Amino acid sequence: MIKQDFSFKKIVEEANDIIIVTKSFPIDPPGPEIVYVNNAFTKLTGYLREEVIGKNPRILQTSETSVEAKNVIREALEKKEPVKVAINNYSKGGEEYWLDLSILPLKNADGEVTHFVAIERDITEQKAIQHKLEALSRVDPLTGLLNRRSFEEICMNEFSRYKRTSEKFSVLMIDIDHFKSINDNYGHITGDIALELFAELCSANIRAHDSMARMGGEEFCVILPCTKVNIAFNIAEKLRENIAKELIDINSKEIKMTISIGVSEVSHDDTHYSMVLERADKAMYQAKQNGRNCVFPKNVLTNQKGSKGR
Repeated sequence: MIKQDFSFKKIVEEANDIIIVTKSFPIDPPGPEIVYVNNAFTKLTGYLREEVIGKNPRILQTSETSVEAKNVIREALEKKEPVKVAINNYSKGGEEYWLDLSILPLKNADGEVTHFVAIERDITEQKAIQHKLEALSRVDPLTGLLNRRSFEEICMNEFSRYKRTSEKFSVLMIDIDHFKSINDNYGHITGDIALELFAELCSANIRAHDSMARMGGEEFCVILPCTKVNIAFNIAEKLRENIAKELIDINSKEIKMTISIGVSEVSHDDTHYSMVLERADKAMYQAKQNGRNCVFPKNVLTNQKGSKGR
């Protein structure tokens, strides 16, 4: 036999990955009982060995831990099969961390599964980057408002809720009047700043549970959950008034903006959420035709075609 000049125990003890060994039975509390953790475990979780030996890994979980991941792990343990899953756990101090978790069954000389070994890699930083990228993919990069795709997802969900509950919702379609003149007179950089400040003003003048998106250019849309058209019209009128009286100061240039708003309420005849948006768009175009800086109510132009001329 070749003599080894290294210790497998020391390798496991000093490994960067977390290693936990538990008994295979019982699976339900108080099991599976922890019989070993390495240094990486204590470093990440803040628990000392003596605090976790004899306990079970559920001490690292809270109500916020992924139920789906826990169910996947449970099924694998019951079948005594290997499993790999991403899961969020919590340190002794209550801080969330994410793990790339692999669990393997360990067999004795008779081929019986007596223990499980969990090999865990800390992927908290990668998850944070992933969540940031996902968040960025949902917002307009200039204004920080929702983008069109995200807004339409919200509309779809709100429409589904309406079909289940018959609770009305309304939509505001908003367009900045003569915005091209701001770009022409002051430049596109000033125009972009104006759009950012406009988004902030609008966000401050809608309710916390409303959702606003930049649909493109100088066009915006707001969905008003649990709101009938008469209330939506009042919200739109208040928003229009507040925008009209505001002077936006950009590099000592005072810029005044007005908006045209179309209002639409969901109807029992609607078969798709896009029908509500289309009515709001047509109503907004009618507000333009009526002289701009005004609000036009719902359903008046249901049968007319919208126009791209703003």
